[in-house]
Amino acid sequence: MHYLRTFLAGSLILSGIAWGATSTQPSQPTIGVNWSLPFADRTTVDLAWIPPGTFTMGSPESDRMSKADERPQTQVTLTHGFWIGKTIFTIGQWKAATGLDVRGQLSKMLHDDTLFDLGGKKQTVRDFMRFAKDDDPGLRLAGEDENLPMYFVSWNDVKELCAKLNDRERAAGRLPAGYEYNLPTEAQFEYACRAGSTEATYAGPLVMSGRDAPVLDKIAWYGWNSPDGYVGKGFAVSGRTGGPRAVAQKEPNAWGLYDSLGNIWQWCRDWYGPLPGGSVTDPTGPATGTNRVNRGGSFGSGAGSERCACRAQNPPAEASAYRGFRLALCPVQ
Repeated sequence: MHYLRTFLAGSLILSGIAWGATSTQPSQPTIGVNWSLPFADRTTVDLAWIPPGTFTMGSPESDRMSKADERPQTQVTLTHGFWIGKTIFTIGQWKAATGLDVRGQLSKMLHDDTLFDLGGKKQTVRDFMRFAKDDDPGLRLAGEDENLPMYFVSWNDVKELCAKLNDRERAAGRLPAGYEYNLPTEAQFEYACRAGSTEATYAGPLVMSGRDAPVLDKIAWYGWNSPDGYVGKGFAVSGRTGGPRAVAQKEPNAWGLYDSLGNIWQWCRDWYGPLPGGSVTDPTGPATGTNRVNRGGSFGSGAGSERCACRAQNPPAEASAYRGFRLALCPVQ
């Protein structure tokens, strides 16, 4: 089961991206209704409508797995609904959008001589990752199937894609007024991940049985179960071999989102910083920072990282095997 739905389309190249096109263009997204964004190669990205609302962001001190940066808990009100991908953006979707599969994307990074502020000095992403320019990309990859989450994609890469996508959809008359394609804010991500739950996971409390967390086994790929039945190249996980898994293989949350916990960390729009506490409306995080937030945990993470409130941070130029993203269509902020 996956969400690379068919879209009977030709191919249109615009702004360096291949997009789907038909003689009868689809209507633009409608508030309150799920939306399927067309790409080339008869591929779509299915986005679920998430209604506006108020929730408690972060975790309480009573959660034994909570971390200091998940507090103080903050009451967040999102005044506008938004759309977010039902699945993590896949290798197939990235290829349809950019013409690059995960091997091509990694090769592009290896040969990029741009210097970024990484690790306290100016250096290339490959040097920061301790890769070499002449590395064989295949030796750094796990699976390459099109229904796997896209990985080795940086925050910067995703923002470039979103900018081109907005230009394309605006020109086609399919971009709703006041909305744009972007990464979700950290608050939007946690709100959508929870889908109304106030527990550690959207499926209930996180109770451990040794290193296993039974509530996660049915909803998430994490360090304990991702090696189960894993076939092919991968990475060392809990003394076995694991890696990114095909999207939408576990149970979704109440709003129809798959893998919002586990499988691969997902970039958010915000700079990383402390939660504000109190009550806030439509937060977008700090105005400046060094690292960008990512959420959700991954196939290599322990159970404690697979909680709705768990936060991580990484430089926006970094591209690794453990991070991908989920596309959102959200209010311009």
